[in-house]
Amino acid sequence: MKALPVLFGIIVLILVAGATYGEAEVKQVPLTWQQAALTDGEELYLELCSVCHGNGAMGDGPAAGALKEPVPDLTGLAARNDGKFPREEVTDSISGKNQPVSHLTMNMPAWQEVFEDVRRDRKMFHREALARQRIYNLTEYLASIQAE
Repeated sequence: MKALPVLFGIIVLILVAGATYGEAEVKQVPLTWQQAALTDGEELYLELCSVCHGNGAMGDGPAAGALKEPVPDLTGLAARNDGKFPREEVTDSISGKNQPVSHLTMNMPAWQEVFEDVRRDRKMFHREALARQRIYNLTEYLASIQAE
């Protein structure tokens, strides 16, 4: 009779050991803010920009043919600027600050205004900050995909 609790304990030990045997421990490492910005920028790009600029950012998105102006290849921005990514111009273009009239009409939205309008429940200064963050993330993503 005294062997029954011991036998029960051994069975429980074997079951617990068997259940955990072979399970690999996955260590999750938090993203840096720079990695998070790139990840968010890529997600925003694929969701909002790829319809015109294409998944590979070469100006070949499914809606590109319907636009009045040719859609630029965004992977060649640095190459067209003597090898230096034109960060300020890209930021201004995305935000709508210095877009040509065609961009402000049908071709490309002024994303600053669009992003500010997403969270109407927030104060304007907070919405502006969120919009600037999204534009920064998109710009950083575009900088990261420049052709060599």
